[in-house]
Amino acid sequence: MFSKLKSVISIFFTILLFLIFVFALTLFSPAMKRTHEVEAKLEEQKMILDKRKTTRTALLREVHDLERDPQAIEKVARERFNMCKEGEIIIKYDR
Repeated sequence: MFSKLKSVISIFFTILLFLIFVFALTLFSPAMKRTHEVEAKLEEQKMILDKRKTTRTALLREVHDLERDPQAIEKVARERFNMCKEGEIIIKYDR
């Protein structure tokens, strides 16, 4: 009789533990999903930040060159603003 009661209690606790486990999964599943979404968004933002840092570094380098190098100024004037020195002839062609 005692062994039968012991096995019933054992089965009861096994079922109870299983139900607690299922309840915990149900409770924490949305939080885990949200965590994964936030982590994915964080990685995306880090990639955007890295691209912007690269762009910023390139722009700072260009500003530095334009402040100190007359040849850089001339290059920008020619390429971006289609300027030329006096007496020069510009020939444009499409690539």
